[in-house]
Amino acid sequence: MEMHAAATLDRLSLGPRKGRAARLRLGLPGPDAVLGGGLERDGLHEVRAPLARGIGAATGLVAALLAQLCRGPRGRVLWVTDPAALPDAGLLCPDGLAQYGLDPGALTLVHPVDLKSALWAADEGARCTDLAAVVLHVKGNPKLLDRVATRRLMIRARDSGVMVLILRQSGAEEANAALTRWRVEPLPSPPDASFPEGIGLPCHRLVLERSRDGRSGAWSVTWNPKRKTFTHGPRQTEQEVSGPRLPAPAHRPDRPGALGQVVDLRRAT
Repeated sequence: MEMHAAATLDRLSLGPRKGRAARLRLGLPGPDAVLGGGLERDGLHEVRAPLARGIGAATGLVAALLAQLCRGPRGRVLWVTDPAALPDAGLLCPDGLAQYGLDPGALTLVHPVDLKSALWAADEGARCTDLAAVVLHVKGNPKLLDRVATRRLMIRARDSGVMVLILRQSGAEEANAALTRWRVEPLPSPPDASFPEGIGLPCHRLVLERSRDGRSGAWSVTWNPKRKTFTHGPRQTEQEVSGPRLPAPAHRPDRPGALGQVVDLRRAT
């Protein structure tokens, strides 16, 4: 089995790139410098939410990237969702996408019956040169989405110029063919000067866990849906407790225990 997988990977060799890759600039000096000018448009990238409750923030980052991509001549997106991810994540809300700066009419949503069909749909979509991007939303670390499958998606992206994004919910780090892997965590929203009474602008902590040249980093990032631009978010600091600090109790823990992850009964295979 290992020899067969190795032979398959050899057949799926990327080969040399012709010319310089087109890049999607985030507009932030730190991440853009680490990425050599931005995300490669004709490549595979992964956005990861370690816990189910973080899928909203991860989806928000993907929506922000798509809003920037769709400003170009190829403005359509294929969004494929593994059915195992739906119980926790739910369906995309058109109004929410519009408020995030992404035209819901630019999306074609695919809800296949199983993960195998989802991989097929994403693979076919990545060949379509009329698309700006393909999003594959999966749950956990399914065996079907292995190094061979991700290498195939990477080759499709390289050949067609379509960005392919893996949106991984409740998933751990794993080796694959993605050029970059991002961990996304929600942060408190800073106030929006144009609407002080509102809930503020979306704010995330982005952690670059993997890149092709081995560089990494972490940034607090705010997304402005009206301008469709990223800005550096406020520095997060722990607030000091007012009044004297009480001694730790001797008969019980001095802080609440970590909350367990809420999961559904279905498991990705």
